Amino acid sequence: MVCFFNKIFNYQEEKFNTYKILKLKILGISFKIKLLNKINNNIDTKELLDFLYSSDNKDFVKITKYPYVKNEKDTKLIAFYLPQFHTIPLNDKYIEHGFTEWTNVTKIQPQFLGHYQPHLPIDVGFYDLSTDKVMYRQIELAKMYGIYGFCFHYYWFSGGKRLLETPLFNYLNNKELDFPFALCWANETWAKQWDGGNKEIMMEQKFSCEDCDKFFYDILPFIKDNRYIKINNKPLLCIYNPKLFKDNEITYLVKRLRELAKENGFEDLYIIGARVFGNTDSTVYGMDASVEFYPNGHENLKEIDITGKIINKKFMSKVFDMEDAVYNRKFMPEVNYPLYKTVFPYWDNSARKAFQGGWVFQTAPALYKKWLKDVIEWTKKNHNKDKQFVFINAWNEWAEGAHLEPDRKFGYAYLEATKEALEES
Repeated sequence: MVCFFNKIFNYQEEKFNTYKILKLKILGISFKIKLLNKINNNIDTKELLDFLYSSDNKDFVKITKYPYVKNEKDTKLIAFYLPQFHTIPLNDKYIEHGFTEWTNVTKIQPQFLGHYQPHLPIDVGFYDLSTDKVMYRQIELAKMYGIYGFCFHYYWFSGGKRLLETPLFNYLNNKELDFPFALCWANETWAKQWDGGNKEIMMEQKFSCEDCDKFFYDILPFIKDNRYIKINNKPLLCIYNPKLFKDNEITYLVKRLRELAKENGFEDLYIIGARVFGNTDSTVYGMDASVEFYPNGHENLKEIDITGKIINKKFMSKVFDMEDAVYNRKFMPEVNYPLYKTVFPYWDNSARKAFQGGWVFQTAPALYKKWLKDVIEWTKKNHNKDKQFVFINAWNEWAEGAHLEPDRKFGYAYLEATKEALEES
């Protein structure tokens, strides 16, 4: 009998505690709504509730059971790869101790209704690129979904100074990492500019013609590697911002790099310049072609009005209509010079520039797939077989929302869309 009454008492206590928890949750929701309505009186309460407490599981795609089967006729997909996922003394000094790209990624919150943030990784996790451990898994995933190779951002400064080079040298020195790669010289000044403060210079790019030889011999071990990507048997080198240098400097650099390549046993280099910040035709500097670096260089895109959806009134980023851009082929301008196309799976640099006027391109896997298919078809029509490359921005730009690596919301959806676009083109 005592046991029976204890059960009743425990049940009543559990019921009471459940009621208290539910009441607290309701009060919490009510408080959040009141708080957000103070920030923006235009926010619709129902829409807000749907956003705060909706499940993201409907968008999640599991890992494939049918890995990509390599076909020599397929266009080669190269994904840009960011190495800033380990600590360096310069970031410790100027930003904060222990800073890595993950610091930006994890601190951002949704800035408007429907805003997908934060982007958090699954599978590869919050990795540390000071070792090559995660690279095995990255390569496995890339191969599984049809990525041909990585293009590492290479931070090299006048006088031979380097930043974030550890992952690249780890990759170079580990021949078990059997995957093609190339370099993109990220030739800009290294500055602290993503926290809403002044643009504080941490390492300035003071390149001069005297640096040409130093730069070449610094990249020589990479371009000599058997895994290095070649076009027409020429090592591929991308220069991120050619217009950063004076016309005579960039023209001399290209000429001198070609000379040094031939002196060191190469037929030549295949040099491409990214279309960023007004740069268009890189062949005027003696390069072989240009490469898009979207969203940099986007034009005539339709902006979405989020006035009634803003949660944080300090938010200054622009939100663009990706559906309009893709279906109306606004990323497909015709040009009269050699060009390599670039797509991005998603773009949202709020984690870096939420209060500085960043860009948000909220796409979806199906939309990205259509864009990639359009670009692959364009590439097959406009390039010979040995030059059929398409670039993806990016493999792991997590703080800019541009990552093929799987995340908690979409899972492997963007990788799956990549594989399907390749298989269906």
